[in-house]
Amino acid sequence: MCMVLGPGSGHAGKDDATGLCGGTHWRLAIRGLRLAGLGLFVAVGGLVTRVWSTGTGLTILTVGVGIYLVGIVVLFTGFIPAIRALPKPRPSFWRLRRLLMRDALRAWHLDR
Repeated sequence: MCMVLGPGSGHAGKDDATGLCGGTHWRLAIRGLRLAGLGLFVAVGGLVTRVWSTGTGLTILTVGVGIYLVGIVVLFTGFIPAIRALPKPRPSFWRLRRLLMRDALRAWHLDR
């Protein structure tokens, strides 16, 4: 499922940002965002585990932060070329961010 970014004049569905859906860079950005989310989840687990075991908690926290950082690199590796592929004038960063979040959270079936 892909959100359509339309101008405020009610012409939803007639925007150049619809070309992002299904593009390889856009899918890479979605996977990077999901990977970063997984990294945050693991890092929080490491913080919770640190209460019981300092060594194990730090290891889990380090792995979680590492996964998060790799996810951020993958996210920007896909997001920046996807934005540059759009013709000018491009939608605002906040609209594109909302589109990316929506696609990452609701469109699990697109990657399969």
